[in-house]
Amino acid sequence: MSPNRAQPPDGVADEGVARIRARTGVQPVVSVVLGSGLGKALGPDVLQADQEFGYESLPGFPAAGVPGHAGRLVLGHLFDVPAAVFFGRVHFYQGLGMTGATLVPRIAAGLGVRVQVVTNAAGGLDPAMEPGGLMLIADHINMMSANPLLGWHFADGTPAFVDLTEVYDRDLRRAARGAAERGGYGLAEGVYAAMSGPSYETPAEIEALRRLGANAVGMSTVPEAVAGTALGLRTLGVSCITNIVGLPATHQEVLAAAAAGAEPLAAILAGVMEAVLVK
Repeated sequence: MSPNRAQPPDGVADEGVARIRARTGVQPVVSVVLGSGLGKALGPDVLQADQEFGYESLPGFPAAGVPGHAGRLVLGHLFDVPAAVFFGRVHFYQGLGMTGATLVPRIAAGLGVRVQVVTNAAGGLDPAMEPGGLMLIADHINMMSANPLLGWHFADGTPAFVDLTEVYDRDLRRAARGAAERGGYGLAEGVYAAMSGPSYETPAEIEALRRLGANAVGMSTVPEAVAGTALGLRTLGVSCITNIVGLPATHQEVLAAAAAGAEPLAAILAGVMEAVLVK
């Protein structure tokens, strides 16, 4: 690993990479993480699978247990681009710490991925947002009470003092906006706040997040984005607004709203894959 790339404190991801490579020759250049209810965005017509892995078969991953997350990794071609597609993720609230919550980008980087797209279902903090709409993540606020790089270090042993002034790649966001415009889809852009979960936010927490400048709130993505930055990955973050926070919500309602964002998300991913091929 290059001296300017941070290194995690365990070898779990390396074990997973070895297990994956033993079964497929696909060399992915892009990884996609599909959040709650967003798995319908990629059907077999756009994702040609070579090999599939249930999360329970990979070291460090818990068995699928979060509704709306299939808990599987598909290696194949996404819009003709070699890709690793994660249907679901490891959440911080599952109790595996940041070691677990950063496992997806660590696996992706070990497989040779250069670009990661991380998606999520999020609550809208702006009343003007509508369920089913998409928001590009321009920046984030980490309210998870832990830094994703705890215990990480550089090759010389120093702590992972990683610059986070531009976690979410400008060129990828430009490609996403262009794809949305060509498809006639609305696409907001804003700041994502990450809470640890699994409970939803209190009214006071919602007001505090609004005052801090957050536009959407969820329980994921930040660990993957920060770890990806430390590993040298270019990152695009997309939130599907599934509910307006402050109003009663159930996980089932969140999943139903996420389904409405599947079509525009697929169009955005197609545009981003095209940009990756060109670059």
